[in-house]
Amino acid sequence: MSRLYVVTGAPGAGKSTLLPHLAAYPFATVDFDELPERDGSLLGIDITSPSADSVWPAYNRLWVRITAMMLRAGADVVVLCPLTPAEWASAAAGVPDPPHVLWARLDCADADRRTRLAARGWNADEIGEALDDAEELRHAVDREFTTTGRSPAETAAALSLWITSERE
Repeated sequence: MSRLYVVTGAPGAGKSTLLPHLAAYPFATVDFDELPERDGSLLGIDITSPSADSVWPAYNRLWVRITAMMLRAGADVVVLCPLTPAEWASAAAGVPDPPHVLWARLDCADADRRTRLAARGWNADEIGEALDDAEELRHAVDREFTTTGRSPAETAAALSLWITSERE
């Protein structure tokens, strides 16, 4: 039976950077950031800006449905996203037979997050919100994989070991 692993992380944790390094492992991996266009739009709607928060529950539900479909292929699926377990549960509430989730958190030191987000052009308020999100996730998901002082390849290997150990 295939399993769903959700690896959550606040902005700047390294989710998108990690994605190509997970391709070498025997599970399907997707990132919430893969569906929107470069301008943040999906089907002509900007879904990535804070002003689009009213569509985020529908977007989250779409991902629950996508992962349920992927799991039918029989392979384990890893989803990289910024959701809390409560947000995922809310999205899954309207989906028939939502998959059971095994949770982990991708994280980094707050100083690293500040540096990474500043390099993306984020302002102080946006960075502060990301730091708050990181703190919230630290309380919501115990299993942590840090990207501080670790290469993406090392982080991917650690995640793969966790998934392998959960399978046994």
